[in-house]
Amino acid sequence: LIIECFAIAAYNIYIPVADDFARKITEGVVKEEYSHLNFGEVWLQENFTESQAELEAANRQNLPIVWKMLNEVADDAKVLAMEKDALVEDFMIQYGEALSNIGFTTRDIMRLSAYGLATV
Repeated sequence: LIIECFAIAAYNIYIPVADDFARKITEGVVKEEYSHLNFGEVWLQENFTESQAELEAANRQNLPIVWKMLNEVADDAKVLAMEKDALVEDFMIQYGEALSNIGFTTRDIMRLSAYGLATV
C-alpha cells in the first residue's frame, strides 16, 4: 500500500514536467500502479478486521522510511522540477484515500500519519 502510493505520487508529480515521450510512458505506468493499488485495497477491505493491527504496525514501521526516502530524493526531484512538498502532499492524499477505502476512519488516518511524522 505504502509503496504503491509512493510510486503514484511520484508519477503524478513527474507527469506535468515530463517531456512528451516520458509523459506517455509514465501515464501508462501510473495506470498500472493504480490497478495494483486497487487490488490491494479490495483485498485489505475484505480482510480489514483480520489485518488492521498488522497494517497499523506496518505503517508505524514503514512510514518513517517513506519520509527518509523523500528527503533523500528531494535534490534529484528538484532537478526534474518536482518539489518535495508536492511529493509529500500527493503521497499523503493517495495514502489517506487508500486507508479510507479499506476501512480506516479519518481519525485513524490522522493517527497513522502522525506515527510516521513522530520519528522524522
